[in-house]
Amino acid sequence: MGELERLARRALMRPSRIGAIAIPIACALAVAFAAQPAHAQVRHPTWGQILIAGGPYDGGVDLYDPASNRFAPEIATPRIKGRKWATATVLVSGPNAGKVLIAGGDNRNNYPRASTELYDPATNTVVNGPAMKMPRSGHTATAIPSGPNAGKILVAGGIGEDGELSSTELYDPATNAFSPGPAMRTTCALCRATVITLGKNAGKILFVGGYDPHGVLGATELYDPGANAFAPGPIMHHARVAFTATVIPSGKNAGEILIAGGAQLGGDDNDDSTELYDPATDKFVRGPTIKPTRDAATATAITSGPNAGKILIAGGEYDDKNETGRDASLASTELYDPDTSTIAPGPAMNKRRVAHTATPILSGKNAGRILIAGGIEKDTDKNGSGLFRNLYSTELYDPVTSTFAPGPTMNWDRYEAVAVQMPPAPPVP
Repeated sequence: MGELERLARRALMRPSRIGAIAIPIACALAVAFAAQPAHAQVRHPTWGQILIAGGPYDGGVDLYDPASNRFAPEIATPRIKGRKWATATVLVSGPNAGKVLIAGGDNRNNYPRASTELYDPATNTVVNGPAMKMPRSGHTATAIPSGPNAGKILVAGGIGEDGELSSTELYDPATNAFSPGPAMRTTCALCRATVITLGKNAGKILFVGGYDPHGVLGATELYDPGANAFAPGPIMHHARVAFTATVIPSGKNAGEILIAGGAQLGGDDNDDSTELYDPATDKFVRGPTIKPTRDAATATAITSGPNAGKILIAGGEYDDKNETGRDASLASTELYDPDTSTIAPGPAMNKRRVAHTATPILSGKNAGRILIAGGIEKDTDKNGSGLFRNLYSTELYDPVTSTFAPGPTMNWDRYEAVAVQMPPAPPVP
């Protein structure tokens, strides 16, 4: 069974946990933390670090420190609820500015949560946040960039207790509360939401893809922050799920949004196509082909080195269901070049990964590199037999050498998790 069937049925296989949870820390570091009082272990600030959280199990967050290139030991990380297909959004205003809102997601029994949690980098603590109006997983959460609701978080769509959702809600960081938002025109389960940066629709949010069994295949929507309303967007060439959507940072296609891969709805195969949303014309145009097909991959803009401005498409799952029924995660990567609008092979990762995270590192000795974390390593036949391993491992993409090197090990194995770079420490008054 491929990714498309699992997503459409809300029933991704939930593998058993592999072994005991590892805590790979050096003895000296462990002794140092153990020697501190409990409050010091919890309240060490984590500004500028990368927070990796969620997945199907209750457990701790993982905190990557770009200065030391290490993950904090488990004793120094707070616990959160299990949340698969959750969202994590940095709050930019209000009394909770700088905190991370972690919302919804499936619990370990594949039921969506309405609850939220707030991670505070100033104190390295997690507290319960306000509940959403309804349970949802596989939704989107996007900071509204302008208009009367600027700074609020638009939570849209997802999968609820009774199926796919078209409802939205607004999180207000000033009041720390959710209120109903405008309804979408169609359901939006496992879709992508991307802020448009250029053109006549700049500041609007483009919603593409996802699973809607009753809607028009390939339909998109535009959220207008000024009107706080949705309107129809242009039709994509392919309806798809488990794809990537990335704003192109530079080159002749700067400001366009690259839609890549995924599983094709209304078709039999994973999708090897790409397409580009052009904000100047408000239309989609066909892009270059990726090889091989891949869904649940990551796509990340490279910020430095000889490949600066290119987009690294990494890992994902190859589904050979038309032949042997074989599903396999991929170690291969590809590089999209915005100057030529072409895709070329990239360096191989050290592990095959699907449903992993990829986060640019913004500071420290590894600034400019991309942290690839967790996911699933798999190679299964049509009966589901074979390799299926949740990953603790990470690796670092070096934009200078265009190679991958092993990174530090997380405390928790996780897939379908969230990762976010926390803001730097606020200036001292």
